[in-house]
Amino acid sequence: MSSDLEKYLQEQRSALDVESPDDKAIWEGVRDGLHRTELRSVRKRMWIRIRNMAALVIILISVGYMAIDLVSEHRSGKTLTLADLDQELGSREKEYRILVNLKFQEAGAYNHVDNLIIAELLEEIQKLDTIYEQTLKDLNELGYNEQVIQTIFDTYEKKIFLLELIILENNKIKNHENNQDLFL
Repeated sequence: MSSDLEKYLQEQRSALDVESPDDKAIWEGVRDGLHRTELRSVRKRMWIRIRNMAALVIILISVGYMAIDLVSEHRSGKTLTLADLDQELGSREKEYRILVNLKFQEAGAYNHVDNLIIAELLEEIQKLDTIYEQTLKDLNELGYNEQVIQTIFDTYEKKIFLLELIILENNKIKNHENNQDLFL
């Protein structure tokens, strides 16, 4: 094997013994290397741009979807009512609303807000209103649910009861004032 190598070296000695390097060949190699690196760099930048554009498209689609969802929810603004679920439930709720409005009118005719008992009863009515609003939200989220429907009617009944207590307290105050006028 060493004889083959020696033969090769002797035959190629004139080509191998070069005192000065071949600058042209070296610079051609460097130029080719730079060109290949530049091509890789261009391809890499192209893929980065494509990836960034794809990410931007995904973000825009997501934001658009959320915006459309919010706008359609805001536009619809339609809340589910008991009448939408069942006609009988709707008529029952309507009767309760009419009764509550009548009781409010009767209780509001006296306007003794400085009375502590009446003030506390009015606070309880406000709490019931908050509970009623929350149950309406639950009704919209859950749809037909017997417990939610029962809670709605319970709030009406409790509100009517509290309004009747306010009316009784107002009547008690009115009767007390009338009795004081009689004794004077």
